[in-house]
Amino acid sequence: MVLFIVGLGSAIKYTPPPPPEPEPKIPPIVGMKTDPTALTVAVNGQLLSTGSALPAPARGAVCDAIRARTRSLRGERAALVLVFGGAGDVTSGQNVARSVAGQLGCADDKIFRGKVPTRAFWDGSLPLGQARLEIFLFLREGDRS
Repeated sequence: MVLFIVGLGSAIKYTPPPPPEPEPKIPPIVGMKTDPTALTVAVNGQLLSTGSALPAPARGAVCDAIRARTRSLRGERAALVLVFGGAGDVTSGQNVARSVAGQLGCADDKIFRGKVPTRAFWDGSLPLGQARLEIFLFLREGDRS
């Protein structure tokens, strides 16, 4: 019994670790901005206009082109993306747009998180090999549209 009391007296006092810092709160999403962020990317129009499955190097090149143009959107999240493919005819233009839209997730999985709705269009004023993306971003509480 004496050893037990002596042992209690010589025990090291427990000091709890500091509490973890709280995670920063992300404002809740309250809607979609009504003015899109428009940007143009250059792609291999000949390859993308066929409508065929893209080989890995072509997919990587499209991802890189989109990633380079979306740097200013880091920290944002896309709600909807309209893609306008440039070409001399409707079918080729829409094929370019669909191919570009299919690579959004690999370009930036934070901006284009999940399954972002996309729509492919033809823009006859753009040359073959260019695509214009109109990215509608989510509106968060405290943002202004």
